[in-house]
Amino acid sequence: MEHYYENVPGLGNVAVSRHAQERLRDQGITQDTFEKVLWKGRSIPDGPQVVNKELNDVRIVILMHPEPFRGAVLVKTAFRLKAKEAVR
Repeated sequence: MEHYYENVPGLGNVAVSRHAQERLRDQGITQDTFEKVLWKGRSIPDGPQVVNKELNDVRIVILMHPEPFRGAVLVKTAFRLKAKEAVR
């Protein structure tokens, strides 16, 4: 699995944490799917420091200013979204 991406639109350089890499493996999310979400997913702000990227049923949580800052935003975790149950 790649752990560093350069020049991602809207994000710049992106590092993927070990935790996120483990979650991707555990959730069965392929590298190809992860990259599609990272490059083409919808950006959803979640406070001043966090942005979620979402596409289909996968969400990536990104810290915009990790400490210490090393020139890249950080993918903190990733997971599959569960479908909501229909109300009866």
